Amino acid sequence: MELKVCKNCRRLFQYIYGPEICPDCVKALSKEKPEEAEQDLTNAVVTRDINNEKELFERVKEYIIAHPKATISDISGAMDVTPKQLFEWIREERLEFSEDSKDAWFECEKCGTKIKSGRLCSRCKGLR
Repeated sequence: MELKVCKNCRRLFQYIYGPEICPDCVKALSKEKPEEAEQDLTNAVVTRDINNEKELFERVKEYIIAHPKATISDISGAMDVTPKQLFEWIREERLEFSEDSKDAWFECEKCGTKIKSGRLCSRCKGLR
């Protein structure tokens, strides 16, 4: 887990996965009755952005499943998504590349071991 700044209210929160908004804003977005018109507009923009990101993520995921040997540049070009966004999803462990993808290996930030997703290998995470 890491600390991130909420894209909606600009407060720090403990980020696990998904959209970069804090739990309080997630609750506020899920409520049917917004308290103020300005907040309603902000919520609509954030909700639209979240939905767009989810949709793009799902399309990218389907593309990777259909093209297991695709590289970052292949995916970026075919899906109109930036390599930076792809790396972010990989580091968040939302995406993982197959064994067949020779160009899609990353290094553990602690020991340098090759990994397919995330920031740390299982040994450095303490899972072994």
